[in-house]
Amino acid sequence: MIKLGSLIIGIALCTWAFVACVQEPEYGTTPNIEFESIKKITKISNDGFGGKAKIDSVVMTIKFQDGDGDLGITTAEKNSDPKYKDYRNFEVDVLLKKNGRFIPITFSPKLGGLMNFPFKPDQKPGPIEGSISYSTQFVYAFYKGYSPEFTEKNDTLAFRISIKDKAFHQSNTVETSPIVIFQD
Repeated sequence: MIKLGSLIIGIALCTWAFVACVQEPEYGTTPNIEFESIKKITKISNDGFGGKAKIDSVVMTIKFQDGDGDLGITTAEKNSDPKYKDYRNFEVDVLLKKNGRFIPITFSPKLGGLMNFPFKPDQKPGPIEGSISYSTQFVYAFYKGYSPEFTEKNDTLAFRISIKDKAFHQSNTVETSPIVIFQD
């Protein structure tokens, strides 16, 4: 009987020690991001004029961390608070490789926008981390309209990404790996 009691006490102490070691991570209140991946998905679609158009979708994924978990925003918050009228929490700048160097390209409208980051399940402030992906499409038929800097095929692009939380804290900026669009 003493052995059984000792066993139960031993298991309880081990469980307590394990639980005591698991703590919430401590991140700063300014978001931090890391580049995770970039991929291209090519498809052929109807162009709306009876022909076909080549479309390259570029999917960029980043890892994020935020100490107070205020990355997401609800539709109600966006609609009811004037400070969020033009709020964008995911910024993407396009870089085009020309003569061996990447140069910024201006897109209108600018890439990025309002991303729905996952909220903490309990909706309470606290550290949050995860991954989120953003996708944009380049349609070959309208390619030159994006920017006169583009050539017709095999352009190499990279992207600079940053995020912003509801308190308007701007994260660090990460740059993706290069990717070639409209390859033959």
